[in-house]
Amino acid sequence: MFPLNRKVVLASAIAMASQVSFVQAAGYGINEQSASYLGTGFAGRASNAIDASISVTNPAGISFLEGGRQISVGADVILEGGSFDGEYTRADNSVDASTDDFQKTSFVPFGYFVMPMDEKWSFGLAGYAPYGIELDYANGWGGDYFANKTSVKVINLQGTLSYKLSDDLALGFGLIGSHVVGELTQKTWLMPGYMAGDASIKGDDNTLGWNVGAIWNATPSTTLGLAYHSQLEFKLKGDFDVENIHSVIPNIPPIFTTPLSSDANLDITMPEKLMLSATHRLNGRWVVMADATWTRWSRFEEFRVTSSNDQLGSYIPMNWKNTWALSLGSSYQLNDQWLLRAGYMFDQSPVTSDTRTVRSPDANRNWFTFGANMKLAENMNVDFAYAYVKLQDGSINEPKYDKSTGQPDDEHGVVTGEYSSGSHIFGAQFNYKF
Repeated sequence: MFPLNRKVVLASAIAMASQVSFVQAAGYGINEQSASYLGTGFAGRASNAIDASISVTNPAGISFLEGGRQISVGADVILEGGSFDGEYTRADNSVDASTDDFQKTSFVPFGYFVMPMDEKWSFGLAGYAPYGIELDYANGWGGDYFANKTSVKVINLQGTLSYKLSDDLALGFGLIGSHVVGELTQKTWLMPGYMAGDASIKGDDNTLGWNVGAIWNATPSTTLGLAYHSQLEFKLKGDFDVENIHSVIPNIPPIFTTPLSSDANLDITMPEKLMLSATHRLNGRWVVMADATWTRWSRFEEFRVTSSNDQLGSYIPMNWKNTWALSLGSSYQLNDQWLLRAGYMFDQSPVTSDTRTVRSPDANRNWFTFGANMKLAENMNVDFAYAYVKLQDGSINEPKYDKSTGQPDDEHGVVTGEYSSGSHIFGAQFNYKF
């Protein structure tokens, strides 16, 4: 039974720990927590205090919001996409694994509330999704022994305090409670080439994190922002089940057909990140912005999964690298009612051709974004945004690994091929001051 248990727990590690994003942000993160910042390619997201959503990226920014109490609520929609051209090979037999549209449409909601407490202190509440994925390969695709469905949803609730040291400088702190829930399905070998089954796993966990930031009006026209986001330590617990146990050899029955179940545990630390942003007002109409975000993905050297059964466990080498996301953006005040936005971001991937998997088909991204803000009244406006995200093509040569030796296990086969993707994202956000 060891090959089955190792494979299923390994799958749970990838699905719930990696929490990959195929068209959102590099690694497993997503950026879609604001339609207003989406419009500028997230340039200035830690320095340009335009609405309450700045509390996610730089908690100090809420000190410079105008208009007293305010709310910002909205959502981004990431449309389906993704293409894979490749094959699954085991024991010199190859099966076509080419498929399309495995990245499923995702709905990413967010909401923020901010209020000044006095002339120095401001307070905020936020709810948003920092990580998430909906991958679902077509039924019967050739790589279904590596993955079928991967669904991971993470929700953050954040309380924020900001203190204004002077008219031009503020500091902020956010305390975050994070909840993750994940589900994964795949086919799995009980005995390679003979017995197989349908495996599924579900699990969840809660943890605490924090962010801290500073924002400084360096000149009347230039604002700088600096923010640090802490690592998140999860202790994932899940249950997996294997059903529909059958023989893949015609006319030879399986040794047993009784469904199997067990538990799986995985400790993982999600990496910290550092943001530096700048906003400069050229004149009464034009504003330009920039952002640089560093993420410590090199923490992901490997995954090791344990179970109450000493025989169970798994190992997969990750060897991810640290990354930078660099963006430039601008806004133009067309008239009293309309503000237009545009931006570009290069989002570096921690994954290379040597570390790419079917559950992390990640690659460097180029973001091209556009947006607009429409003023409805003195205390009310709406943001609209659109982004086209193009991933660089990425090859894959993924085996399974023996947890004891750390070497590829040829009995379980290998997936080879190339991924490509271009995806569309739409966002809308309502802002109200009262």
